[in-house]
Amino acid sequence: MRSPVTPKVIRRLLAADGYLHLELPELAVSELQKIKNAGPLEGPRHLLLGLALKRAGESELAIEHLETAARVMPTPVRSFAWSELADCYRSIGSFALANFADSLGGEKTYELRIALPFGEISIESTGATVEVV
Repeated sequence: MRSPVTPKVIRRLLAADGYLHLELPELAVSELQKIKNAGPLEGPRHLLLGLALKRAGESELAIEHLETAARVMPTPVRSFAWSELADCYRSIGSFALANFADSLGGEKTYELRIALPFGEISIESTGATVEVV
């Protein structure tokens, strides 16, 4: 049985997303680490945590979270996670893994926007928009 999503989880995810937009990744990491169980939003939590850690200069720690997001998120978001992983792999010197992640992420440039609660996740990719409900 899945855990219900609480308002506190939603507030923390939104706060973390806001901190990332304000280029304060350390504060985003802090908010996301306070979430013990995000229930059905565990995938977005891993994605945001991976992005925040990467932007905080902690690429090695970001890898675990981005890999989880790449496995559990829907296809367009999965491609975005693989693209972010490629950069992390390069930064730690794993060039073979970076090339593999690049092949899974594709050659598109992504801009991720997450709307909660239970809103649409949209990824813009070179002019086209893909929406996941």
